[in-house]
Amino acid sequence: MANVRIDQNGLPKGPIFEPTSPAAHRSGVAAVDASDPADTSGAVDSVGYQDCRLDITITGTGFTSLDVQVLFWNSRQSKWFGGASRQFTSTGQHALSVEARGSIIFLKVVAFSGTSFTLGTDYSLS
Repeated sequence: MANVRIDQNGLPKGPIFEPTSPAAHRSGVAAVDASDPADTSGAVDSVGYQDCRLDITITGTGFTSLDVQVLFWNSRQSKWFGGASRQFTSTGQHALSVEARGSIIFLKVVAFSGTSFTLGTDYSLS
């Protein structure tokens, strides 16, 4: 078996989780995304990883709510497909965990209620 760790008794150990260091996904987003991205540039490629954690920072004025949706890329059809969505009702730091399973994903801003907002997103894979 490849990549199996053995303990001091010669028995296989459980899965190893080696998360990547956080990296920027989106920054300075100040408007709702009018449409899906045209291609995968700027998306998160999670090949070889199970999960993607999105660390989302939201600031704003007169903030009421902000809705985001995770998009998944279908390479055969060259289209994005909508996954789960989440609504945030406060500014600050939020974490969103996505079961990516090696997909190419993108965090889309789908709705906003308030005066203004700025969103930034980092990601780490595990």
